[in-house]
Amino acid sequence: MKLLRNGTFDVSLSPQGTVESLIVRNDPEQMNWVIDAQYVQDAGYTNQDKRFGQWSAVVDDERIESLDLQSHMEAIGEQGVSITFLHDKFHVQYEYLLDQDDEWKWNIRCTNCADHPIKVNGFHSWFSLAYIMFRDSDVLRNMNHSCAVFPHLGGDYAKFAAMRRSNEAPHLAIYSVGERVAAFGTYCSYVNRFLEQVSPSLDGMLYHRLSLIEDGSSLAQSADRDWIYSGDYSAVILEPSETRQWSFVFTPFTEQKEFYLLALKYGHPHWTYSPVTTTEGEFYAEVSVPEHDNLHSVTLIRASDRAGIVEETDITDAFKVVATTKSKRLRAVVSRPAAGELKLVARLESGKCDVLVGNVLEPIHSILEQRAAWLCEHSFNTAQATRPYAFVPLSNQGESLGKLSFILMKNLLSPPVIEQVKKVEMSAVLDLKEHWFVAGDFGRPRPLYGSFYRIYDFDYIGHVYYLLSKFDTSLLSYADSDTYLEWAAQVMCMRLDSACHHSKREKEESRLVGVFILYIADLLEDLKRTGKMDGYAKLNTLWLEFIKGLKQDSQGYQGAVTEHFYDNAGFGPTCEALCLAGLTDEAHLYAPLIIANIGFSNDYRANAPDRWWEALSFMTHSLWGGLVAGAARSSYEALGDPRLLEAGYRATMAVFNCYDWNVKSTTRQLNPGEAASTYSIAAPNLNLPELSRNRFGQSIFKKSSDPLFSSLFANIEGDDWDMGEELVAYLLGFGSTTYLYTDGEGELRCVNGWIEPMDRGWKITSYAAYPTRYMMLERGCTFVAHTGELVKSVLWINGQFERIEVKLEQ
Repeated sequence: MKLLRNGTFDVSLSPQGTVESLIVRNDPEQMNWVIDAQYVQDAGYTNQDKRFGQWSAVVDDERIESLDLQSHMEAIGEQGVSITFLHDKFHVQYEYLLDQDDEWKWNIRCTNCADHPIKVNGFHSWFSLAYIMFRDSDVLRNMNHSCAVFPHLGGDYAKFAAMRRSNEAPHLAIYSVGERVAAFGTYCSYVNRFLEQVSPSLDGMLYHRLSLIEDGSSLAQSADRDWIYSGDYSAVILEPSETRQWSFVFTPFTEQKEFYLLALKYGHPHWTYSPVTTTEGEFYAEVSVPEHDNLHSVTLIRASDRAGIVEETDITDAFKVVATTKSKRLRAVVSRPAAGELKLVARLESGKCDVLVGNVLEPIHSILEQRAAWLCEHSFNTAQATRPYAFVPLSNQGESLGKLSFILMKNLLSPPVIEQVKKVEMSAVLDLKEHWFVAGDFGRPRPLYGSFYRIYDFDYIGHVYYLLSKFDTSLLSYADSDTYLEWAAQVMCMRLDSACHHSKREKEESRLVGVFILYIADLLEDLKRTGKMDGYAKLNTLWLEFIKGLKQDSQGYQGAVTEHFYDNAGFGPTCEALCLAGLTDEAHLYAPLIIANIGFSNDYRANAPDRWWEALSFMTHSLWGGLVAGAARSSYEALGDPRLLEAGYRATMAVFNCYDWNVKSTTRQLNPGEAASTYSIAAPNLNLPELSRNRFGQSIFKKSSDPLFSSLFANIEGDDWDMGEELVAYLLGFGSTTYLYTDGEGELRCVNGWIEPMDRGWKITSYAAYPTRYMMLERGCTFVAHTGELVKSVLWINGQFERIEVKLEQ
């Protein structure tokens, strides 16, 4: 083993040139930032061919693997080594250089050593950072020795932010300073223990792969639709003795802001932009140019309605210097842009270019209205179906009931569509009640998973009944609103009371946070308001006992563990629950986990909360992406950290990629109102290449090579079974509220809307589907519309919100 060291890093290399450990020397945790080969072996995995620094290539149709070649290591001074891999025509050399105290430089070269041109279809190097879910219920190990990896791709300035899951610095930044990176893929190793009646039930790790040359063959059919990045997919012809070189700099950083400041130091531009906007608003983009370079031009590229056709517009003149800053920051605003994805390509005077990928949605209330109408027309079973009055796709998991909650919530916020409410009520009484409970008895859950039932299912069931209770009895057909309120309370009392459950798994899961956090406070308030004091007293006692447990477990971060070893479905809602209970000291422990978990990127699709097990890759999961985003936003109102607000908004808007029928870059195309529950962000997804940058649902696993997955989802039809609750979380937050705050440079920022200077103050216009609330938390100011009123715009003048007075013509 070869040890290289400088003032910042210790790097251990194997004789074959793989990086076995990467330690930041002043890190109190001494985390290994690459996947540890010993852990892989101890945990029973077999993927020792994907260690950091191993590579593969396809040259003249011959597949070449570094594992099959002899390698030769040679010192470069005292703080560097080169590793040469011997092949008769494709010569590869790695250099690891630690001659700068604050960084580690990694150079990769490939050379044609034949006497004739060669064609390289692919050249891929494993980039196996420590993206691990340890098979260990010690949550601190998952927090302190694992990272999420957020990519910034496109153009000449690839970079990667490896965020320690605890959000405790140092984190690790990797900047490309050589030739461009064509693609960033993943391969997942995992163990599925779902049916063993154990919690946690899933563990695994993602191996990341850099495609230095990629002709698109790694991405199966996905590359054909990927108009955004497909221009980077091409084979390379190397002439005799011709060399290509890629270089990367590794350096620690403390937070997201420093990640971008360091990027400027290494010559990278920095984008700030609207993650998503609507056709009613404005798309803005700001670009900070490195000190020794200048902006040459900016091109706006969009996909047309015709497949494979893109339209390009020069918008260089739209970029103006931001007068309020000393940096070389330029801003452009596009008013009322057309719906669909967009790509900005900024060319610098140096000849290099950088890329920004954003999106423009149709007005969100329109998306929601069409979604509800589509569900009621296409998903509601008739009386003659196998499960009469159920909403399809059918599933035993309560997540499938989120569609019902969404339809009800939408009808509470807009003039109700009677037929929609009626169909949900029929489903709730005639299907839901009988399917999940023996003889419809809320005290006798049906073991739908063979020998057990999932506690989480009752969160969704209780939500449906609670939302039904919010409707006037005149709109209901099977019971009155008071009855549904009592049913919701009965379900939640059973769910939270461990004494109601007999098996160890169910008793343990009754202590875990779930979707009920979205409505538990309102349910308690309504029980009290309507005089149902017995139900209120019982549920309130269970709730206080539940919160007491969360408080006691918070020092050990036990709220971060669900049925998986480390799960944002745990720490997101746990933070929100603690805020709801006024336990802000404990909530402050979990908030950093949310911040570290939510992506930040030059591509809006990578702004999702970090999860992997649905796609076996870095992904957007509509349900938990939306719920974690909602937890971030909700927690902001209690904790005041604008990083939570910004992260919550980025993630919420990324989730709409699962509903957006104007998106042209995915193989799975949607019709208005359709949806798909998951979007696989990485490309290629090496486990399931057809999912690379594609939308899909659980039905994909019917043909999985994993026998447990294929059996679990054998009867699943459709792509959208676990959707809906994330839209309720949206409607409770960004669906109604627009926020102002002051950034670190003293500039007024608007989240979920746009801001325009007026003669006096500012005009704030909301992107919310049903705008009723405006908040400036740091000033303690909130504007709330009158009951039944929607307020699209307000004024912000002298630290106060004011109504915009409409002058009527005489």
